[in-house]
Amino acid sequence: MTTKLSSACTTRVTAAFTSAVACVALFAAAPAVAEKADRKEKITINAVDGDADHGKGFYRLEKNVVIAQGTLRITADRGTAQTTANDNYNATLTGKPVCFRQRTDNADWAQGVADRVDYDSGKGIVELIGNATLFVGDDETRANYITYNTQTSKYEARDSKQRTSEGKGVTFVLAPRDNNEDAPASAAGTGAAAPAAPAAATAAKPVANSRAPKTKTDSPPKRNEPAFSRCA
Repeated sequence: MTTKLSSACTTRVTAAFTSAVACVALFAAAPAVAEKADRKEKITINAVDGDADHGKGFYRLEKNVVIAQGTLRITADRGTAQTTANDNYNATLTGKPVCFRQRTDNADWAQGVADRVDYDSGKGIVELIGNATLFVGDDETRANYITYNTQTSKYEARDSKQRTSEGKGVTFVLAPRDNNEDAPASAAGTGAAAPAAPAAATAAKPVANSRAPKTKTDSPPKRNEPAFSRCA
């Protein structure tokens, strides 16, 4: 039986991320696995209009589509969602653009935009297809096709899903890492000798490559590109 969804419909599906899939990635980000608490949250699917076959677990969504689970949010113009036997779902979404975002366990945000997004909630894999851009923290990736594993933070970028077309290639922009290795100013050349430290005193040595923990924010950082505001 097929049911017509009413305007501004809301469909709720209980699901959890259950399995991790190895991803052959061209680049692996610094550890920034998706927030584990999201996996315990209910999945909410919103749209202005659409059709649902609850028996088959199939949903066709139209206008202002939003899929949310904890900090995960995907927005699109239209799409379909199919629930699976283990209470996960697969979604195919299109828009101008489709926007994805999710906070990671280390308080960074993963943010992506593309012409199309395929999402497998069980595997935690997001596929960004067509004019794709992905930020993980401040690291940026641009390609025609990017696949991002939210459970491992590994991602792969190339010109096409099947590697059959040539395009603009792949661009990685990596933010500098703070390694706290700046040496203290030297007293040499001042004409004065540095005072000797008392024998009983022990100075704490800074730990190299340490980084202060980040504060979790409720919303992702603003990007220069307006497309990212769609899933802010």
